[in-house]
Amino acid sequence: MLGLTGNNVDHDEIRDLLKQATIHANDKDYDTAIASLSRSYGLMTTCSTEWPIKTYFRLARYHHLAGRYQEARDWLQGLYDNVDLTADAREQLYKKWGWRQKGGFAKISQTLRNNYRKIIDDEIVLLNTRQRKIEHRALRSSL
Repeated sequence: MLGLTGNNVDHDEIRDLLKQATIHANDKDYDTAIASLSRSYGLMTTCSTEWPIKTYFRLARYHHLAGRYQEARDWLQGLYDNVDLTADAREQLYKKWGWRQKGGFAKISQTLRNNYRKIIDDEIVLLNTRQRKIEHRALRSSL
């Protein structure tokens, strides 16, 4: 869920945290990478920059790489389940900032919300496919 308090944050801090997460993940230090991502995601909630939805998939990927499939799955499912809540919170920020569009304050359309759900659902399917392959390889190697 997006937070509705705080000031617009420094975009450079978010970018630095995202870069740090990548560096730590490349070093296979997934816990530190996850912590960097979690901090950046928290800052993004009050930032005027609209981050691509796929930015939020990295946390699930790092959990999965760390061997925590269920945490990865839960993260993606939470994104999916909270699309409307997150979009509504974002709209409240638009209103607070005075962002307008034709007919009133800026809104996130139902079409865009449905597109987010589709993209997230595709990522869940991909995660499940990767996990099945891992389990299949492990089963083959144990035989």
